[in-house]
Amino acid sequence: MKRKLLLTILCLLMIFPIPPAFAADPSADKPSLEQTAQQAEKDEDEDEDKKKAKDGRRIIESVTVTATRVETDLMKTPIAVSAFDQDTLDQQGVQTVRDLANMVPNMDIATINGQSTPIISMRGVRSTNETELGDPAVGVHLDGIYSPRMQGVLAMMFDNERVEVLRGPQGTLFGRNSTVGNINIISAKPKFDRIDGKVTVAPGNYNAKEMQGMFNMPVTDTFAFRVASRYYKRDSYIDGYWDPNQYDQRYINGLVADADVINPTSGYTRTQHSNWWIGFANGDPNIRELVPADPSDFYFNANEYAFRVSGRYKATDNVTFDLSYQKFRNNSAGGVDLVNAEKLRGRPVRDETGAVIGLSDASTLFPEDDTYQAVVNVPGRFYLDIQYLRSNLTWDINNDLTFIYQAGYEHQDRESAQDMEQSLNAWDGAMFFLPGTGSESYMHEVQLQSYSDKKFNFIVGANVFHEQTSTFGYYDNPINDKSLWDQPNRASDAWAVFGQGTYAVNDRLHLTVGLRHSDETKEDVGGRTFIGNNDNGVAPGWWERFALNDLPTDIWHDRAIYPEFNANDNKGSWSHNDWRLGVDYDMNEDTLLYSYLATGFKAGGIGDVFRDTNPRTGEEIHVATAFDPEEVTTLELGFKTRLLDGRMNLRGAYFFSDYEQMQYASVGAVAFTERWEALRDSLNQIILDENGEPTFGWVTAPLTAYYTQNVPGAEIQGFEFEYDLVPWTGGRIYGYATWLDTEITEDWITKWDYDPVAYFGISYEESIDPNNGLLEVNLKGNELAVSPEYKLHLTAEHAFILGDLGTIQPWTTVHWEDDSYLTIWNVDKHVDDLDFVIADEDIRFTDDKREAYTTLNGGIRFFQKDWVVEVYGYNLTNEIVQYWGGAAEGVAKGSFSMPRTYGLRISYDF
Repeated sequence: MKRKLLLTILCLLMIFPIPPAFAADPSADKPSLEQTAQQAEKDEDEDEDKKKAKDGRRIIESVTVTATRVETDLMKTPIAVSAFDQDTLDQQGVQTVRDLANMVPNMDIATINGQSTPIISMRGVRSTNETELGDPAVGVHLDGIYSPRMQGVLAMMFDNERVEVLRGPQGTLFGRNSTVGNINIISAKPKFDRIDGKVTVAPGNYNAKEMQGMFNMPVTDTFAFRVASRYYKRDSYIDGYWDPNQYDQRYINGLVADADVINPTSGYTRTQHSNWWIGFANGDPNIRELVPADPSDFYFNANEYAFRVSGRYKATDNVTFDLSYQKFRNNSAGGVDLVNAEKLRGRPVRDETGAVIGLSDASTLFPEDDTYQAVVNVPGRFYLDIQYLRSNLTWDINNDLTFIYQAGYEHQDRESAQDMEQSLNAWDGAMFFLPGTGSESYMHEVQLQSYSDKKFNFIVGANVFHEQTSTFGYYDNPINDKSLWDQPNRASDAWAVFGQGTYAVNDRLHLTVGLRHSDETKEDVGGRTFIGNNDNGVAPGWWERFALNDLPTDIWHDRAIYPEFNANDNKGSWSHNDWRLGVDYDMNEDTLLYSYLATGFKAGGIGDVFRDTNPRTGEEIHVATAFDPEEVTTLELGFKTRLLDGRMNLRGAYFFSDYEQMQYASVGAVAFTERWEALRDSLNQIILDENGEPTFGWVTAPLTAYYTQNVPGAEIQGFEFEYDLVPWTGGRIYGYATWLDTEITEDWITKWDYDPVAYFGISYEESIDPNNGLLEVNLKGNELAVSPEYKLHLTAEHAFILGDLGTIQPWTTVHWEDDSYLTIWNVDKHVDDLDFVIADEDIRFTDDKREAYTTLNGGIRFFQKDWVVEVYGYNLTNEIVQYWGGAAEGVAKGSFSMPRTYGLRISYDF
């Protein structure tokens, strides 16, 4: 509360008093929003040939945004916002929202490979819960309609008017899950003034094929429609291998049937060597060669398409109705965690005394010393089908009032299969999400807007939102544990009322007040988690490998084979009031100063429920993995100014955020019971009696879940500086520079979760033991994940106008980031307070530190009347950047940037 009070005082001190130098100047009238909207419509309809030559102009054109839910000039909008048109998105290779990451100050987008889930981070904050129980920290809106599932941002981006990225709490106007920012994707609308179209083809390396098309047609004076589509297919960019030596061969038997037997004394990787016992235990000591996979259908390939059909109807001069249907389909192999070969390279190999006896690299694990390779025994699959229906009714009641009704529906179907351990150990494991997994949601919102030249303008509204998810999938460790999830009805229901008004104290000074009341309920009805393992008869024991591989691949889909389950019926409700206080001041017609103090809120959540009875003691076990809401209060002070007679735009913002109960998700043991099962030795081998039969006894068994904790407190501050400059005729330079400082400011004592087996030299059972104080750690003082202290981003381009011959425009983009941490654990900060068995000097080979990096994109574009031809390249320096992950089995692994890609893009307008 003290921090919140301090923020309020700072904001009030900035607002009052206004310095005399800022006294109102009646001659510098602020353009009305109606005038801004008229100019935006005029700019939108300008001749296409003029648009292509815009780089030769000597001033920077105005950009219209809807960051305040109404159309305003970007440079007169008192919010930190970045906006990109479709031409810029195409140039920078933006195919989905995740490709925006480097283009926006203090934003990062990673992908969790299990369900190909994008995780958006902004100003150091993200949501790590990728399941149906989690909500993003950055809201995504498509034509004003909220898209709840994080996989929705994978939908291909094409034929858009612009994409707006808002930073800072947006809860007052945009609502749920916008605690740290919001992304608005505004699709291109049908036009009444012309028939036009566009066709684009783009071949590239890795056998990439891309096609885009758009056609716009006015049917009558009151109705027009627009059709747009995009198709993309590409081979995998990693070297893939099928492993015939892993325990479970059911999924790849036909792919490795002809694998050659190799000499077990030479020419094999550690992967093959570590699995020798599997064959030996079954009377077959042979080790077989890895089999190269077909890149066209291996992990990290691409096979997707999308199309949109939209219509606009002008019922009267004052009433307009927009309706669009969009479909997206991804039918690829998905992703798999890769080993960070660069981080591993040069790690000392030590003997039992700690003496260095050699150096290691990825070639001791895989065929090559390279990050971009995978050795698996489960073919990847990622199927995602999303259908959207969006509508907007706008009624200009009079010159002062506008009524808006928005409605939208989204339906997702999803399936996936992923190899989990990548041959790094003999335990094997895979994750599957089966048909029946998906979600559907709808949203209705009404608004009444009063924006004109009056002294007081406002927007008030109300909305309702409903989402229902279903999850059917399982984790299979063929040597032991199985878990199947059947969650047919997890639902969220939310409603909100909101209002925000701006009062003009004079022609220059404006005060803004906003308030939103939101209410949300989450409920699980009929959810079940089925649990089993080989020792209780669910599957053959580890010594019965041949019996396992005779079973069908869908054997674990059947709920009836599991001896027990947990009922996950659960419910939680939360309500909250968000508010916003702001002031903006026009120093002159070219310079805006603004500040605001605002709050953000993300509802708490429900989780899996564990109800069990300890079979030995009879003790009842009941654990519900619910978590508390997340709240933030943010102060932002900013400026926007035009300089050099309109040839330079500068935007800057300082922000300070106080977070309470930040949500953090991870896998861990939430409770413990006991089971009667086969006893194992320190090497995890089953102990046999004198007759060669397994020895049974009571063992402690964890109840493991993917659950969310709350980080008690964190503080974030930073500065964002954006620039756009026309330094000479035909030239343009634009980009940003940022500074960011994040810290967990309150005691957060939790169990160590970053590869505890390797870091502490203990067994898995010891790593989950609740009484093992060795693993207890206080993360106070740690930095938040993917929060580099500094970032620099610059794009430079120049248009050489060749008269009738056309225009040539080379461009290049340089992006640099300081080092940061990939996780909240900040491993190297804890070498003194935790008893790591890894030598201090060896920590850097497996920790969560991401070193500073630089990427380079570039291309040359040629314009000739209706044609555009471009040669492009992304990540030209072939930088390997890890975006997500941690460590397991003693190696750093996760998701990574694509290697160098290049190609040709040809577009024709008609």
